[in-house]
Amino acid sequence: MKTTSTFSILFWLNSARMKNEKGLIYARITVNGVRAVISLKRKIVISDWDPIKNRERGTKQEARLLNRYLDQVYSCLFESYQQLRVENKLITAQAVKSRYLGEDQ
Repeated sequence: MKTTSTFSILFWLNSARMKNEKGLIYARITVNGVRAVISLKRKIVISDWDPIKNRERGTKQEARLLNRYLDQVYSCLFESYQQLRVENKLITAQAVKSRYLGEDQ
């Protein structure tokens, strides 16, 4: 019997820990309603963050580089999830996070 699970990745800006009008960007992995958070160690001016698209606003080089980095992180997190599925391992948010960070091997 095959069971289904929910999986999502969300980028968000933690404005509670802001310094000099800049906030830290985090990735939140959710599997079946259970979350795991990864700090991406990137800062952005809060007014430049688009909370709807979860990306930096604008077309400047800096914005394009950050958005490309976020796309790469998304792809790597999704690939980590897919690897766990192929290996028939228990899929949890923490397992995806550990696989992404290289801590599970």
